[in-house]
Amino acid sequence: SLAHPRTRRAGGALTAALFIAVFPANVRMALDWRRKPLAHRVIAWGRLPLQVPLVRWALRVRREVDQ
Repeated sequence: SLAHPRTRRAGGALTAALFIAVFPANVRMALDWRRKPLAHRVIAWGRLPLQVPLVRWALRVRREVDQ
């Protein structure tokens, strides 16, 4: 939906909503993986701050349609 110009506005909003909606599940996974090997814990915790730029990117794509 982000690639096609006709659906880009809605796609940007829905993509941002999806990234926000899965954030609590990613936090839960990070907490559940406290006893996993270090590499798994690093991945689980490292992905959390990466969701912020993904949400910003989706919203920027949505905004650029209006310009």
